[in-house]
Amino acid sequence: MTSSLLTYIMAIDALAAESERVRSVDLADALGVARASVCKAMDRLTEGGYAVRGGGGGLRLTEKGCEVVKNYAPARRLVRSMFADKLGLPAQRAERESLAVLGVLSEDTVKRIARLYEGGEERK
Repeated sequence: MTSSLLTYIMAIDALAAESERVRSVDLADALGVARASVCKAMDRLTEGGYAVRGGGGGLRLTEKGCEVVKNYAPARRLVRSMFADKLGLPAQRAERESLAVLGVLSEDTVKRIARLYEGGEERK
């Protein structure tokens, strides 16, 4: 999982929680990127099976994309909180950099971080 794809997946999820339909223009606005960048990212997301394009420019996560949100969200909250609260980073920077960090980690490491957040740390 790259940090770029992770950023798009999390943004689609956040927008879907606010609105019935997520449009590429809304995604571009939310991320502060050009609509062309969203189109390229959506190509990668659809090829990877993480999202689909619907009618009228709508975007939605697939089951695989929703699974990414489920697996990464707890670790994202922990890392973002650490960056904002412990390091004093502004909220937007903490969000952006937490996704950058998580995007380079293995899924196993992300799950271990999530267990820390949930208070159920397991050591092997």
